Amino acid sequence: MSGPVRLVPRPVMLARVCLWVQALTVLVSLTMLVQYVWPGPGELTGLALIVLAGQTAAVLGLSALSVMTTRRRTWVRPSAIGLQALIALGGLGVMFLERGFFWGALALLAAGVGATQLLTEPAQRWFDVRGPRGETMSRSSAEEKPAVEEDRHARAARDEMWRDRVIRPAYATAGRHLIGLTVPALLVFLPLGLLTASVLFFLVDGSAAVVNGGFQLIAPPGEPVLTWSVATLVASVAGQAVVLPATVVLAAGRMVGKNVSASAAMRAAARRWPAMTALVLIGMVVVAAFAAIGFGVLAWTEALVVAFAVMAALALGGMPCLLAVAGVVLEGRSARGALARAYQLTGGSPWTTVLTLAFGVVLVPALVTQVASSAAAGSPVAQAGVGSVLALVSVPFQAAVIARLFLHRLAVKGTTAEFEQVVANLPAGAPRPVRPVPVLAGLLLPSLLYGAAVLVNPLGWLEVSETVVTRERPRDPGSDAAGRSKPTLESSDLRALHAGQDGRMVMLMDDSREAKLLTCADSTCSDNRLGWAEPVAVDSERRAVSARLTDGRLAVTTWAVDEHYRWVYDENWRARLGLLLCDATACVPAPGGRTLAEATWGGRNTVVALAARPGGGLLVAQLHGIPEEDSDADKEVLSLTFCDDPACARPRVTEVAQVPVNTDTGGGRDLIVGVDPDDRPVALRVDHDSGAIFVVTCAEPACARAYVEQVVEGDAFRHWFDGRERPQTAMVVRADGRPMIAYRDIAGGTIMLLDCRTRTCSQADTALLTAPGERHAGPAMVLDRAGRALVAFQDLEREQVVVAACTGTLCTRTPVTTIPRGGGHGLAMALDDRGRPMIVWTDFASEDDWDLVVTTPLTLR
Repeated sequence: MSGPVRLVPRPVMLARVCLWVQALTVLVSLTMLVQYVWPGPGELTGLALIVLAGQTAAVLGLSALSVMTTRRRTWVRPSAIGLQALIALGGLGVMFLERGFFWGALALLAAGVGATQLLTEPAQRWFDVRGPRGETMSRSSAEEKPAVEEDRHARAARDEMWRDRVIRPAYATAGRHLIGLTVPALLVFLPLGLLTASVLFFLVDGSAAVVNGGFQLIAPPGEPVLTWSVATLVASVAGQAVVLPATVVLAAGRMVGKNVSASAAMRAAARRWPAMTALVLIGMVVVAAFAAIGFGVLAWTEALVVAFAVMAALALGGMPCLLAVAGVVLEGRSARGALARAYQLTGGSPWTTVLTLAFGVVLVPALVTQVASSAAAGSPVAQAGVGSVLALVSVPFQAAVIARLFLHRLAVKGTTAEFEQVVANLPAGAPRPVRPVPVLAGLLLPSLLYGAAVLVNPLGWLEVSETVVTRERPRDPGSDAAGRSKPTLESSDLRALHAGQDGRMVMLMDDSREAKLLTCADSTCSDNRLGWAEPVAVDSERRAVSARLTDGRLAVTTWAVDEHYRWVYDENWRARLGLLLCDATACVPAPGGRTLAEATWGGRNTVVALAARPGGGLLVAQLHGIPEEDSDADKEVLSLTFCDDPACARPRVTEVAQVPVNTDTGGGRDLIVGVDPDDRPVALRVDHDSGAIFVVTCAEPACARAYVEQVVEGDAFRHWFDGRERPQTAMVVRADGRPMIAYRDIAGGTIMLLDCRTRTCSQADTALLTAPGERHAGPAMVLDRAGRALVAFQDLEREQVVVAACTGTLCTRTPVTTIPRGGGHGLAMALDDRGRPMIVWTDFASEDDWDLVVTTPLTLR
């Protein structure tokens, strides 16, 4: 005959399933890593070997432990708990990686459930860790205690609390009585939240905007805002010191079958408010100490993983402090006595208590909030509503876990009299029936008010649309069908922005390789396409320039070289200037186009600019040096190439002026050219060495006569190696032919505006758009449909992107967005098809941490 069949307890079976899930999850990650390093694009470095070995060991260990769970070996349980704790820490770290939230959350959830199941009493008995604990020991010990006639409800409640399960029945209790348990949070936090939002609504006027349908601060908050925020934080902490213990009282009453009204629970919590305040202060000191220790470990070891592990261990060690809330409000203890009581009740089952509190009070509510917020990320109103509702609803679940665990540990570790005393101390009375409609209305009221405020915008705050273009774009997209690598975006690519055809917006991107075009379907740029503009055989060290044609297409310059000379430079090297015509899909060489200029290896300092002519033609401006035998090196020639069609099939070249600037400069905005409505060219030349700015204007369209004016003197003693940044300049030509010039002064970094009184800019008015002595980057400038000059720049001191709307020299500055990382790495602007300024800029921290951002002020005044 066979022996008795031993049925595997349900927690052990669930833990076994979790182990298999974790093994499969790690196996998927291991397979992806193997495919990446062999034979994929990855490199088998030492770190990759360590990760491979660790994941392989994890798969083997989890599989072995999954098999061994049914064999009741003593070492299986602690080994499984320890391995799952490591996997939980790893999953928590993976959640913060790009696109790693799902896998990290799955690993954390599976490891947490598996570990907690192995810590239950049935699992302990199964693995013979603590020996059999029968009913004789538990019940008879209770009968041998002083003979006290137990109340029927107290006896039933104590029997119920003997069960080892805590989180699931606690959450079930909170779910069944959610409406009633939410009342204390609503009574305290709803009026506080409405008052706080109403006051902040007026305090932040001028510092806030409606960004993507949600309120956002775009200017540094003033002292009143900071003061009110601190007061709100203090009031919230004080309110939580009443709400959480009151909800614990309500939850405890529901669990022991005793009717407790919300008002009685609030009064009981208010009477214990001094002890709760002391407990909160102690908790704040402990958290600050844990943070200081973590940062100290980080500074000592310079290892984030070690510091994170130390802080996680300290946080787990402090978890029993949460039970002190129940000790204060249910047993009437002082803060110190409640803390001692909490750790006393934790004794005998520390890991079960710690992990129950960690998952039931902290991790599960945080994970649910994160998942819900991620699901509502597309709508700021929905995200705000989800956040406000979950902030109120999570309190009953947290309080239920604390109350259930306290009563469970009291039933196990305490005496019958102590448990009865806790039940007797609960406020008695007949609670009023809770009305679901007012509670639900209170839960939804903040989100409804928020949505109405966003839609109505009663104070007329600036409305902004903003898109992070690089957030979903792969950094290593591979190759196309022809074998050419697909284009990628680099942090220094941004060159220009133009309004394309059919409402599209097109960016010219060019740095160290061939030029690219990033085409946006509209001004939000949420739908975009990146493609090559230039062919492969070009001089990639020369930056392409562009101009928008009258039909919406783009003309882009390209310097073609023979295939042999792509990487070979000698006396025979030649680069030929040509044109590309680009629409929304691709760029093609200009049909019938001719070579507009030729450069040798020794003469690569030619600078080019483009402008569209009113009749559909094109104007090409070039600056090139004068042979040393003919003139000194402090002058160069400005030549204009007139094209009657975009392909420039019959170019006419005219040397119009000599400009007295240094030729030892690079590309970029050294040269800007424009055309007035009468087809008369206007050119602007910037000297990178001194910061001097020259304006060259033509008296007639053929430019038989040209005038040269130096509008900014510059610093004659400045050189490129003195460490100061190069000047940055923008120019527009108004309907009457007068130029407007915005530039960053090289001496103080101030953004200046020159309003030329005449076409030749011999006289000009000056306006300071920023304060002297502050750091700024930019500018970019366009004319809006009302004829105003819109100047966009980056305020690096206040970390803002600012638009100045100028009528003459009378300007109004408006911050339109914040710069989270850092500025100064590119900015361009153009009007969209509705006449709104679309600003593209680079948010830069490092070469591995940057984003290309599109910001469109929708209601700029």
